[in-house]
Amino acid sequence: MRRFLLSFPFLALVLTACPSNTNPPSARGSISGTVTLAATPGSLDANKLKVGPSSFPQLRDSEFVAGEVIIKFRPTVSLQSVQNLRVGGVTLQRVQDLGLEATSLYRAVGVDQAGTLELIRQLSARSDVVYAHPNFILKAFKTPNDDFYSLQWHYSKINLPQAWDIEDGTTNDVIVAVIDTGIVKAHPDFAGKLLPGYDFISNPQTANDGNGRDPDPEDTGNTGSEEEASGYHGTHVAGTVAAATNNSLGVAGVSWGAKIVPVRVLGVGGGSLADIIAGMTWAAGLSVTGVPNIAKPAQVLNLSLGGKFRCTDAPAYQDAINAINAQPQKPIIVVAAGNSADNASLYAPASCTGVITVGATEFRNFRSYYSNWGPRIDVMAPGGDSSVDRNDDKYVDGVLSTMKDDKATGADQYIYSFLQGTSMASPHVAGVAALMKSKKPTLDVTEALDILKRTARPLSNSACDGAYTNPYPTPSRALTSSDCGAGLVDVQAALSELGGSTPQPSFTLLINPTSAAITPSGSSQFTVSIARTGGFNSVVTLSLQGAPSGVSAQFNPNTTTANSSTMTLNVAGGTATGTYTLTVQGTGGSLTRTVGLSLTVGNPPPPVSLSGTLVAALFVTSTGAVDINKSKGATLNQNSQNAPYNISDLEAGDYIVLAWKDVDGNGDVTQGDYLGGYVNSAGDLLLVQPTKSGINVAMDIVQGTGHLSTKADSFTPLLPKLKR
Repeated sequence: MRRFLLSFPFLALVLTACPSNTNPPSARGSISGTVTLAATPGSLDANKLKVGPSSFPQLRDSEFVAGEVIIKFRPTVSLQSVQNLRVGGVTLQRVQDLGLEATSLYRAVGVDQAGTLELIRQLSARSDVVYAHPNFILKAFKTPNDDFYSLQWHYSKINLPQAWDIEDGTTNDVIVAVIDTGIVKAHPDFAGKLLPGYDFISNPQTANDGNGRDPDPEDTGNTGSEEEASGYHGTHVAGTVAAATNNSLGVAGVSWGAKIVPVRVLGVGGGSLADIIAGMTWAAGLSVTGVPNIAKPAQVLNLSLGGKFRCTDAPAYQDAINAINAQPQKPIIVVAAGNSADNASLYAPASCTGVITVGATEFRNFRSYYSNWGPRIDVMAPGGDSSVDRNDDKYVDGVLSTMKDDKATGADQYIYSFLQGTSMASPHVAGVAALMKSKKPTLDVTEALDILKRTARPLSNSACDGAYTNPYPTPSRALTSSDCGAGLVDVQAALSELGGSTPQPSFTLLINPTSAAITPSGSSQFTVSIARTGGFNSVVTLSLQGAPSGVSAQFNPNTTTANSSTMTLNVAGGTATGTYTLTVQGTGGSLTRTVGLSLTVGNPPPPVSLSGTLVAALFVTSTGAVDINKSKGATLNQNSQNAPYNISDLEAGDYIVLAWKDVDGNGDVTQGDYLGGYVNSAGDLLLVQPTKSGINVAMDIVQGTGHLSTKADSFTPLLPKLKR
């Protein structure tokens, strides 16, 4: 994999070049797509197009499957009557059940990304449709006598050894579903730990095992190109949850007694939301058409995966979580916050409600430099930092767990490896949830979250702000303790807090949605849930904290003994644009609880049209330089906010695609201009080889105090040079 970092004084663009599986064509070709101005623009600051390497490969193309739409119909609609839909001259066929009421995956052949969005627009306007949204692509985010237990520094950080004296997970059987890349069943540290799972990957190319869905969740691992391999991610995650412990072998799992149900949903290039939802619902005991029901439904689900879209953009995701939480065994869903050093409210499932969202810490109990942050973080857990060895044990400070080595044979294949990521933090908490469920099987996500947050050890402002490692972006503001949720989990304290069969009276606040973008003079409504446990029945008074000037809230009701309230958030005209962390506070009896909310105040409407916008296809050489002589551009003349483009007569090779509207007419990319690129869900610019259509670009406003000055070795002069 080639990586390129093209720097400006206040903007850096990171390019991820994934090697092609075929040789580039010799004929000249074209690149085409659609350019769109943000309907409610935010600010394009230094972080928007700067994304560093993650523990899992980036996608080469777009963030959703072209031609596929997840549709929920109203209850009065018979699914038999909508097996095939005709929308705008395009036929969509119902191809997959998701295990949710009146919700299915539909597919249209030969439709690109732009066409898919148009289908969604038309479907959303239908009276018989509750929602329609893309089939998003998600990806992985990365004192026993066991031989390598001494290298598992991360367990002592959460007081796990002391907690095992209270509960080691063997009191009651607990089943944990690892929703991931599958598992290496033959690894000796899984002996006696695995229950039958399932492979839910419906696309054989993504599955890379010769077929679609099947009963074998074996991880195909490091096959295919380096960028597309799973890296045995699910195997590593499962080992942290419940590797065989106290067996004089390998590593220890958090829960000694938990059993693992491997659910394979991620393969080459990640996995689709439809497959992930089907895998989740099946694991929890819901029926999925064409798949035998699970014998023993999971009580804990771990999802060390995600994509850069809000949960509100994919309501089927939230529907699936709600359905799982309603199952009789009271499942607890634990999810990774994401590895982009970004606001977790912008990612799913991290931004969904009804889940425990986990950020990552490193050896010093600082937020790991890559970990997402913000009001949606519930707790933190060790995710490691593989760039250093701060404990001087001669190994990097990653999280050690089960792995496979494809270069070895026989028993030597089954190894242990250090990885870093919120993917590694999440299974720590999933394992803790399994310990808690073993001690108290009736525990639900509300009580578990309340205990984990009350017993966590808060990170200081400086520890949460962390230390930044190039090329990861410095957060757009200084982080405070609350951006790391309640802090680092303390397993001993959490298990001690469980106590007897009756929990102490308490309550937890939840909010849905967890983030919003509102323009000045606008408003939005939120549901604030008051989850009461242990017989807590006091009046709770709600208020909004940390709001900037011009932002206010009304609660209906404001003081209540009920379990929910509606909050209306108002943004006055003239309110400064930016992203703010707000806090909803509830006070009842002697208790005070809070829940965070991310608010983005958008800019005024964008320019009237795209007229004058330059779309550039920039040729990238094998060394990562841009050859201006082989690059070409096209100027848009349409008086609209959405317009097609086509750049033809391109030489074979790799290109990046950018769009720029020179608002001030100064011939340079400066603050106030509109800029955008063809990127993946994480924000990485993607390389494109002609001929290719559907290369769509969304433009947003450039803001900042700097100026993209001209330098001979910088990217800045290229756009003005192409403007004819």
